[in-house]
Amino acid sequence: MHDKRYSVFISSTFEDLKAERQAVQDVVISAGDFPVQMESFPAADEDQFEFIKALIDKCDYYVLIVAGRYGAPAEDGMSYTEKEYRYAVSKGVPVLVMLHGDQGSIPANKSENSAEGKKRLAAFVTAVETNRLRKTWVTPDGLKLAVREALEHAKATKPAVGWVRGDTIASMEALEELNEVRKENAKFRDAIGSLEIELALPPIPAADDPIFIDLLPNTGGRGYGSAYGSTATISTTWIAAFPIFFNNLQWSTSDWNNEYAYYIKDDESCVEIGSAIAGVAEAVDTSRAYKISKSTLDRLMSYYIEAGLMNAVGAEQAFTETAQRVARRHSIAGASPSAFKVISGKITLTSPTAPRTDLSDEIPF
Repeated sequence: MHDKRYSVFISSTFEDLKAERQAVQDVVISAGDFPVQMESFPAADEDQFEFIKALIDKCDYYVLIVAGRYGAPAEDGMSYTEKEYRYAVSKGVPVLVMLHGDQGSIPANKSENSAEGKKRLAAFVTAVETNRLRKTWVTPDGLKLAVREALEHAKATKPAVGWVRGDTIASMEALEELNEVRKENAKFRDAIGSLEIELALPPIPAADDPIFIDLLPNTGGRGYGSAYGSTATISTTWIAAFPIFFNNLQWSTSDWNNEYAYYIKDDESCVEIGSAIAGVAEAVDTSRAYKISKSTLDRLMSYYIEAGLMNAVGAEQAFTETAQRVARRHSIAGASPSAFKVISGKITLTSPTAPRTDLSDEIPF
């Protein structure tokens, strides 16, 4: 949901891979993340290793670069590079292994020159490439590409805690409030008691769980001759979609025998919500050019009712007081376009073909 930044620990032997370490640092910074490396402390000792462990504990990802050297061994016979790697693995930090793809091309002054060193390097390579995400490289540019692809894959498949800006605290507080509402609902269910037969219900997804919303073109929706949208699928989260849903749901209240109840204007809601999501995902005027399906509208409503943000149909008001507060907090924090990503299709507007006005050649008299 938030525009997260991640800390990435860069590990390798030092003197032989200075250019490569700089290349990886550039990739991490260009991705908006924070590189963590020991360039200021090239000398390795046990005291420094304790400091390194503390840094690894706080890192989200660990990039290991292996070329032609194993590294100077510590008193236990293991190089500090391997000690760092093994510590990261023991702490469950996702490890991205970058192996040199052509050992024969590495200069002699950057390679192990002893039989024992070569043996240790070969054993280390075998250990790190087993059951690990690994890529090969030969040049610094190739290493940059490999690290960029590996980091993107790791962020998608092994999401880490990361860091967010301090001004997103309002949104975080809204999530905490939503969680408290869910806890209160659980207490009420416990107080009411259990049915004689308990049905196994699927759990309610977390507020920041990903969802996928299909956008459909609202052809002719903006008036005669107006452009209409394309088809696209948007990836977002339940809580990121809520402010748009709250501000664009079209509902009204009816009165029957002095009993008031709200009802949803389905078609208008589908158009307004779909167009608003498209407009956030792509900075173009998508007003009434898109829509979502009725089933997508029902799915969103079902979640927000279960989460305590909406009242069930038949109540006097559509949204709860908590929902209004959550929406206000998100308005204060501001919407993040990165929370809405186009994963298939595209957000474009198509102008309809203008009707012909000169039909004289088709008149038979």
